[in-house]
Amino acid sequence: MRILFDHQVFSWQTYGGVSRYFVAQMLGLKALGQEVILPENFYSENVYLRSLPDFQRKSLTPFSFKGKKILQNVLGRKASLEAIRRYPPDVFHPTYFDPYFLKTLETRSIRFVLTVHDMIHEIYGHGSRSVFSLDAQVVENKRFLAGKADAIIAVSENTRRDLLRFCPEIDPSKVYVIHHGNSLQPDLEAQNPGSKVQSPPFLLFVGQRKTYKNFAWMLEQIAGLLHSVKDLELICVGGSHFDKAENEQLARLGVAHKVRYQSVGSDAELAKLYSQAMCFIFPSQYEGFGIPVLEAFACGCPVVLNRASSLPEVGAEAASYFDENTSGSLEAEVRRLLEDTDYRRNRIEMGLERVKAFTWEQSAKKHLAVYQTIVN
Repeated sequence: MRILFDHQVFSWQTYGGVSRYFVAQMLGLKALGQEVILPENFYSENVYLRSLPDFQRKSLTPFSFKGKKILQNVLGRKASLEAIRRYPPDVFHPTYFDPYFLKTLETRSIRFVLTVHDMIHEIYGHGSRSVFSLDAQVVENKRFLAGKADAIIAVSENTRRDLLRFCPEIDPSKVYVIHHGNSLQPDLEAQNPGSKVQSPPFLLFVGQRKTYKNFAWMLEQIAGLLHSVKDLELICVGGSHFDKAENEQLARLGVAHKVRYQSVGSDAELAKLYSQAMCFIFPSQYEGFGIPVLEAFACGCPVVLNRASSLPEVGAEAASYFDENTSGSLEAEVRRLLEDTDYRRNRIEMGLERVKAFTWEQSAKKHLAVYQTIVN
């Protein structure tokens, strides 16, 4: 079977779960003997494309400018449309929600599958209509393409429910739930299940920190813990350096010297941090799936999650949970992991077992089954 993926997410995402997911599918489908195609000669700075041996990345320019990624995306449409014409696929799988391809597919009777990762734009009102915003019309385009798609892949049961809640006109029978896999390999040298005593010990936060990610709320909740536990630090990975508001909050709470931002240049570096951390805190109020949960599990890092959206679906009984509406709940869970050695060891062992249920190999097999269903 020939499956064509387009340029979209690779034009604007350098790192991130969506582009990682699509590259993982391409590699998995190739391993299953399928013909996987990407358009030729589109511009991208995406790091995960390096793992595709037959694809040569190239950036539009070596320097950044406002609107660069928008321009890369616009130019990429031509490359993707040319690929549809030159290599007509059995299935087309767009990597985001620009409907530029619909007319070309319809004239050639080519079926397409759409992946819905989350409903964050719908729930939190994102979707700036600025010229230089890739969020422009995401809500409208997603709903439009979901109605046209031959099949829809939702990355969690929670995302499936949200999709059908916001788009009740969609036929539920064409929505398939396929979970993500884990891409990180644990740092075995740093990993020491059951007794990770680091100098200094640290808690880990990974990802963006704005709005629904709940970072500011988390700081308020663990400030007392950072004060009371000698040498304990919080390391933040991902996103950008702390902004003015975050620095002001850190100063007000008196923890600026115990919270630091750390840039990470590779999966190996990230895996080492997970392996060394006392625990990973994921306070997000909403996630379509939550790949960092699997990453932490794989690296033997205890996980503390908000009991919200898809996170219990992924973490199940292997994670520890806090109740955002109960004061002190987060601090209590983290403190228990710091002080109760048996409980900590149990969480690590359960996480290592839980992550085995999520593999990109199984994900690719389920994607192929969906493709075969709509083609047949």
